[in-house]
Amino acid sequence: MPSRAGFPHRARSPSAYPFFYGWLILLGGFLILVVDGGVRFSFGVLVKPLAAEFGWDRGAITFAYTLNMLVFGFGQMVAGRLLDRYGPRLLFSVSALVASAGLFLTARTNSIPELYLYYGVVTAVGVSGITIGVVSSTVSRWFKSLRGLIGGVAVTGTSFGHFAVIPALAYSLAHFGWRGSWTGLGILVSAVVVPVALAVMKKEPADVSQSPYETGIAAARAAGAPPAAELPPREAFLSRSFLFVAVAYFICGFQDFFFVTHFIPFATDAGLTNQHASNVQGLAGLLSLLGVLAFPALTEKAGHGIPLSFMFVLRAVCFGLLMFSSGETALYTAALLMGFTLMATAPLAAAMTGDYYGVRNIGLITGAILWVHHTGGALGALLGGLAYDATGSYAGMFLASLLMAFTGAAVCLGIRPPGRTIPCG
Repeated sequence: MPSRAGFPHRARSPSAYPFFYGWLILLGGFLILVVDGGVRFSFGVLVKPLAAEFGWDRGAITFAYTLNMLVFGFGQMVAGRLLDRYGPRLLFSVSALVASAGLFLTARTNSIPELYLYYGVVTAVGVSGITIGVVSSTVSRWFKSLRGLIGGVAVTGTSFGHFAVIPALAYSLAHFGWRGSWTGLGILVSAVVVPVALAVMKKEPADVSQSPYETGIAAARAAGAPPAAELPPREAFLSRSFLFVAVAYFICGFQDFFFVTHFIPFATDAGLTNQHASNVQGLAGLLSLLGVLAFPALTEKAGHGIPLSFMFVLRAVCFGLLMFSSGETALYTAALLMGFTLMATAPLAAAMTGDYYGVRNIGLITGAILWVHHTGGALGALLGGLAYDATGSYAGMFLASLLMAFTGAAVCLGIRPPGRTIPCG
């Protein structure tokens, strides 16, 4: 029987659990993404120690991150397909073990080819199976209402990991060296993810004889309406909405991973200590906790396009500040602005997929969006290192990121609601 509007509404069916199991899925996803955030955003801490020990150029070092992003991005599509087929327990636990092996091997790196193989390939393959796309896709299956906001709550785990792990790694670096720090990070991954995956994660509500969470208001709106479209992947990929989303996510990824890879080297060049710069980047990660909740909440009221456009406007201010000043005030302000927007798009990929294309292939389609995002990220990280090696400055990259922010703001205004999703051609 439908509940009164505004109150939770779920179909009553026999279940072994007296509560909605999706809340445990949300908690498990949060914990997994804490680890994910710590691993994926920590590479900037490693750049100068590797350069100091081996004498490698920043471009050569950051190519490992570029390779990681390329493998990671493609791996998310594969992981999304495996999630759709086998569910999260097997995917998350095996992926965590692979990621830990990659980090252990990275800690024993003695040459550039080893760095590229261990961090660029092995670690990337593992992390692609425990990251935002597959976790958000898992959570989205359990919530018919408020997908963006609930996904945002899960993704705050990544923000918290960014905030907590990066300063901790910088501290560990000073006491145990980079090899000991990366070994510890590898232990953390499996120690957290494997137990959570095996004990908590389930594929969909039907596995525990429950139905997806739905508010009374949403149920009333949906009464008598046709079910949401379940577009096959090919039709989804050829839609105009996917094109606009892909362009926006490419630009977002370019800016994200240029920032997280090169902010610490840039800030230390400007006079901050490595610990101080790491603390600033960690503070940016903490502020992303607010952004990752605020932007999905805005999409519940204004759709996807306008909040994402506003996100790029804030990024334009960030990179404009960095272009004209390397003073401590400018560094803090730019880092906090970037931090507020850093994870904004993360929970929205699965939410948009569910809203636009349905949940049957949510893992694969969300993985494709995030593959585009991380392809942009790979390019941003690489070009940042190459530009610095060629010019001794990041000014050209700040300008490019500024111009891309304006482009992203315009493109996002072209993202249409589900009823206006039409194939290209």
